[in-house]
Amino acid sequence: MLWRKKHFPKVLPTYSVSSLLTVAELIGRGLGIGVLPLVLAEGRGGLTRLGGAIAECQTELWLLTHPEARYLTRVAAVYAHLSQQLVLE
Repeated sequence: MLWRKKHFPKVLPTYSVSSLLTVAELIGRGLGIGVLPLVLAEGRGGLTRLGGAIAECQTELWLLTHPEARYLTRVAAVYAHLSQQLVLE
């Protein structure tokens, strides 16, 4: 990760994984530290936030669907659930 190399150039990762869920699981099991989106970290037991949001990692969250599928019951249910659960700043 570019952010790590810029801010902690001497730190060499022990594990390299391709899934944020795996990162969260490894951190939660006490196998180190890592960078996670707040939406994955908040409400998850076993994690301690060490700092604030990382400016270089800020991004927008997009939820896309095919125009013909947006009115399907299951798609509308997912949209409704996400709109209630996600806090947008």
